Amino acid sequence: MDKMLRNPYTIALFIAPAFLLFLFVIPIPIFQTFYYSLTEWNVISEPQWIGLENFQQLFTRDPYFIKAISNTFIFALGSFILQIPFAFLVANILLNVRRFAGVFRSVFFFPCLLSATAVSLLWRFIYHPNMGLVNSALVFLSLEDFTTSWLSNQNTALFAVIVSVAWQWFGYHMVIFMTGTSSIPNELFESVKLEGASWGQTVRYITYPLTKPFIKISTVLITASSIKAFDSIYVLTGGGPNNASTVLALQMYNRAFKQMKYGYGSAISVLLMISAIVLVYILEKAIKIEEVVY
Repeated sequence: MDKMLRNPYTIALFIAPAFLLFLFVIPIPIFQTFYYSLTEWNVISEPQWIGLENFQQLFTRDPYFIKAISNTFIFALGSFILQIPFAFLVANILLNVRRFAGVFRSVFFFPCLLSATAVSLLWRFIYHPNMGLVNSALVFLSLEDFTTSWLSNQNTALFAVIVSVAWQWFGYHMVIFMTGTSSIPNELFESVKLEGASWGQTVRYITYPLTKPFIKISTVLITASSIKAFDSIYVLTGGGPNNASTVLALQMYNRAFKQMKYGYGSAISVLLMISAIVLVYILEKAIKIEEVVY
């Protein structure tokens, strides 16, 4: 058996099914997308080669493309701000809670188990201008002047979506940080406690530096998922009002599947992929992690 498993032909035979599946799901569609981005194609007729005209139109004649780019980066930045700091803080608080810590962990993590569509429909009710929880709470607090139609207001639509997405995935990153903090040897915490360090000093000088790899992982995950965000925005606002919450993935969907401009939609998807790769690469280089020996 060992001799057979060391045989390169046997190894290739076992790997072949998974490799073929990977080949048809990832690399081939990527190359096809690059090709179609250089064509004018509506699926019905044959693709017509037009070179870089789709990309030229994106940057010069598409009035919604720049808005979609800016909304995508606002979405990524807002998701980072609402998830990383609070998830890190709550994770460290729960690690010091002796009773019901598991209950709180489960409650915070539960929204991650729901589909984005279900969460978005829930938040549509929460943001409802007449019956929604947000406006009802503002009225209860005598803050009627702040009530608004959150998903129909150009100034609040994108922020409202960011909040709903952050609510769903906050617990996921909290668990990541709890795992990272739990991997730190207890001797370090005991030694700084004997030195008289406060909880805040312990988090700042011990927990934060030693959990940087986990913060880096969460940052990359949030950035990548934010750049390709689609489902929550589609269900909550559809990109409106007046394209105030349109992002690149939604712009790609509208052009390709609603307007039947598959070549143009492929060009947007190519830029979407390049943006994700570049941003993740920048984050990999920007977040420096020093090797720590316990």
